[in-house]
Amino acid sequence: MKKMWKTVRMGTIALVFALFFGIGIKAEAAPGQVTGLRQTDAGTSSVDIAFQALLDNEAKYEIQLSSSLNGTYKEWTTCTSGEDYVYGLPNAGSSYYLRVVSYYSNSETNFKRVYGTPSTPIEVVTAPNGKVENLKHTTSTKTSVSLTWSPVMGANSYQVQYKNSKGGDYTSINVEKNQVVLNKLIQNGEYTVEVRPARKSASGFYAVGGGYDISYNTPVIPGKAKKPFCEYFWHNLSEIKAGAVFMNSADGYEWEIWTAYQKKDKKVKSATQASDSAFIKHNSFKKYYFYKMRVRAYCTNSDGKKLAGGWSDWTYFCPQPEIIKLKSTKSGINLKWSTIKGADRYEVYVSTKEKSGFKKCVTTKKTSATVKKIGKSSFKNNKTYYFYVEAYNKVGKKMYSGLAGNATDRWKIKYKK
Repeated sequence: MKKMWKTVRMGTIALVFALFFGIGIKAEAAPGQVTGLRQTDAGTSSVDIAFQALLDNEAKYEIQLSSSLNGTYKEWTTCTSGEDYVYGLPNAGSSYYLRVVSYYSNSETNFKRVYGTPSTPIEVVTAPNGKVENLKHTTSTKTSVSLTWSPVMGANSYQVQYKNSKGGDYTSINVEKNQVVLNKLIQNGEYTVEVRPARKSASGFYAVGGGYDISYNTPVIPGKAKKPFCEYFWHNLSEIKAGAVFMNSADGYEWEIWTAYQKKDKKVKSATQASDSAFIKHNSFKKYYFYKMRVRAYCTNSDGKKLAGGWSDWTYFCPQPEIIKLKSTKSGINLKWSTIKGADRYEVYVSTKEKSGFKKCVTTKKTSATVKKIGKSSFKNNKTYYFYVEAYNKVGKKMYSGLAGNATDRWKIKYKK
């Protein structure tokens, strides 16, 4: 019996020793290695990090920093979860190298740290605190704009955000140089462009600073202009008012006036205007000549350089032919009008009303005609009739009217048999 109790006591003591030393071995074993370390945010003196925390409630984490990837890592702070806000970093727009080491520290270790294997280090970056300055629009195409700006200390990249000036959401891109070309833009569009300094890490994280510059209404080069129009022709003043179809990206318009009555036409006048209309004077406008006109729109870059779009097709115009003779005859009404140099055809219109109801009654190459009827009806005695003449210039196989927008003069006669 004594021998049996002795055996039990020895077994119990052995079990206690086994449990004691087993617990001791577990407490002193190193924790696992942290994985999935990444940067999630940044300020000018701080970084936010996240990593895959261990499935071990006893594990804590030491954040270590170094000035180089293979340099000496020193403790910066500690945390107890898989994310941390690391602040107090000395320099904005800078790179640091960070790793996380798990450790145990409790009564079982006498509160001495038992470290695991350090994580793979990563480069973390702080945001530059400088401001983007001298943002300039340098050039454009019909679907792109190019901009430059001054470099910012600590920035190795820049965030560029842009949107149509009429509204919509921003598109964001990152560039490594202090210049950018924004492509695939809307034709005749203008854009708002914002540029911010940033620092990019080796893993592709961007720490974006807040000091931005902005360019408003940055235009693409206007496309081919539509035909202009001669809104007014003041023959006695030798002046016209020319109009262009508005183009959204235009800062101004250039007009050219050429002869349209010579075998080899010549340019007689140019005009530039910030608006889509221009008053243009020339002495030859007092003469009864045919002219042709074209226009193109232009935008300007930040230095005021003109970036011109395409020329429009030609518009043809002339003074309104003046009816210099109206005479009643038994067969109808005789007309004679001023000769327009360059005119290839004239059309005569007649109505019983001064401002409406006109019908074409004669087409001729001459400058006189006898109108025998108005429509299918003969002229009635003692009734008043109104006339005007329209001149045409032939280009290729097409005829172009020369009437300006204010060509509203009408000549009247009371018919007498």
